Amino acid sequence: MKNINLFYIGIVATGIFLFTALRPDFHEELSFYGFAESRSTEINYNYPVIVDKILVKPGQAVKAGEELMLLSRRKSKETLEDQDFRVAELQAEEKLWKERQKNEIETLKLEQETKLSEIARKIESLEKEVAYKKSLLEGLKSIDPVKASYRPIEEEIEKRKQEAIGITQLYNSRISGLENEIALGHNPYNERIKRLIAEKNFDRSQEVLPIVVTAPTDGLVGNISCKEAEHISSFTTLMTFYEPHSGIIKGYVHEDLTLEVKLGQTFTTTSLKDENIHYPGKVIGLGSRIVEIPSRLRKVETIKAYGREVLIEISKDNTFLQKEKVGIKYNPNN
Repeated sequence: MKNINLFYIGIVATGIFLFTALRPDFHEELSFYGFAESRSTEINYNYPVIVDKILVKPGQAVKAGEELMLLSRRKSKETLEDQDFRVAELQAEEKLWKERQKNEIETLKLEQETKLSEIARKIESLEKEVAYKKSLLEGLKSIDPVKASYRPIEEEIEKRKQEAIGITQLYNSRISGLENEIALGHNPYNERIKRLIAEKNFDRSQEVLPIVVTAPTDGLVGNISCKEAEHISSFTTLMTFYEPHSGIIKGYVHEDLTLEVKLGQTFTTTSLKDENIHYPGKVIGLGSRIVEIPSRLRKVETIKAYGREVLIEISKDNTFLQKEKVGIKYNPNN
């Protein structure tokens, strides 16, 4: 019986301890945990590259402009061959276009010749008719040949001559236009061929393009996700790069205390390794929902807890390590 009593007493004591440890105390100073956020940059390119040489190691501190790795951009043979094929294809189409234009010119010339020949025959016939009528009146004193009416026929002859001039001008203009298009290269393929040839020449000049990757700022080399002589596809991360010290502390305030934290409030962030290292900071962001607090930021790591994300801005001249766990305490005096 005594054993049973001791067992239940132990359970009750444990429950009281956990309740006390996990329950936020509204009468104590507002405090919670956070960590120095790491601002990283992913280095990648929007085209394939080859890693020629890696000059740094993960975790290495580097200065702005320091060389990190050597790359080369190489155009594939398939791409260059495809450009040659497309140019040849367009040139073949251009040749067919020129042949069609020449055929059109020959057709117009034939039509012009046919129409002019027909008009010439008609004029010749009308002129013979006039000559015949004049011959019938020769030697007749009773009829004045001057007064004889040849005017309708002569007007028809003149009309036919003007028609021949109009046809000649029309067809010559159309033929001249087509010939100029061929001579000047005004065809739907010429500009496309020029553009493709320019692209091909540029790509050939860039067939092997050396690239030197340098550090954007002072910082630390993170993960290196490639190795030398490796072909890397477009947009694949080569390495990550971190600022030496983050200016952002990310913390999680318990869900029962979310109303106690507001934008613009001042908190003191303190190193858990050395209480003499502390920096003032201001709340610049609050999460829009309640989330699970990461285990390393809970009062009891093995027991789940929920809260609201809090972002606090501190000076970038701080000495906190990336992802270092820190204490966050409300500073009502500032």
